[in-house]
Amino acid sequence: MQNHRENERSPAPSQPMRTTRESTRQRGNKQQADAADTFRRTWGLILALLLLPPLSGCPEFNTWIGGRFNRPVQCVISEDATAHEIVLHLNENTHKLRGWKTTHAKIATRGNMLIPKVDAMVYIQTPRNFRIVADGPMGGKEVDFGSNSEQYWLWIRRNEAKQVVVASHDLDPERARKLPFPFQPDWIMEAMGVIDLNPDEDLLLEPGSPNSYMVSLIAERISPQGRKVRKVTVVDRRTGMVHEHSLWDSQGQLIAKAVLSQYARDDSSTAFLPMRIDFDWPQANLGLTMLLADVQVNPTSFPQSTWVLPSFPGYEMVDLNQ
Repeated sequence: MQNHRENERSPAPSQPMRTTRESTRQRGNKQQADAADTFRRTWGLILALLLLPPLSGCPEFNTWIGGRFNRPVQCVISEDATAHEIVLHLNENTHKLRGWKTTHAKIATRGNMLIPKVDAMVYIQTPRNFRIVADGPMGGKEVDFGSNSEQYWLWIRRNEAKQVVVASHDLDPERARKLPFPFQPDWIMEAMGVIDLNPDEDLLLEPGSPNSYMVSLIAERISPQGRKVRKVTVVDRRTGMVHEHSLWDSQGQLIAKAVLSQYARDDSSTAFLPMRIDFDWPQANLGLTMLLADVQVNPTSFPQSTWVLPSFPGYEMVDLNQ
């Protein structure tokens, strides 16, 4: 019995304890090695995929997004499309648009003509008919900006000079320089999507940055002011839609820009129309944002008064043709 108690009081052999600690270390080392191997394999696969040639479609979409490689998207306009082919593609959409109108637009201005976001009506009809009428927050007109086949006009209620400017489309270049900003009706109509681009125009096709989905169509023109200008149309190859129209003077200074976004498809005509257009005339420190809603495409008719220059009591009519 005594020997038995002594044996009970004797410490447990140390050798098995050392074996257990060594086994734990070995398992830990193996787990670390497996983790390192998994890390190397994962990043090796990522690097291999990154170095693969780009798949068909838009190259910028072959990227790692949200923890996975995003599937490449097929571009509407191929990477090797010519300027002529791009113009024909854009004109396919324009051919579906004879005009459009909405009484549920909103516009806001920036710069010298500061107007908060207000409700507006917008009417567009090819080739030169358009009208933008904005109402103030307290009621009454704030802006009336229109054009018909012969002339165009601009009236702003908050204009300190109390004037409405009127000019014909064939205005003499010297007189056109008196406009409050470098306005080109045909350029506005292009931005509104109802005028074809000229497929026979001498266009320079300029690709965007590497792996970019944007391409630019560049044309040299003469402005109504009689000056050489460069017209740039930026096209998004993914959607096949115009992203931006811009005009630049001979010194490389931006004259005007229109950025088109939030395109929507009209079910009846199958045409696409931008629901947001941001205009900028930086040399005049003037900007205008137009948000569209409930657009009626190719309406059967417009009220005839839509394209008639209205009267503006209390404002002097300044006809630049006289």
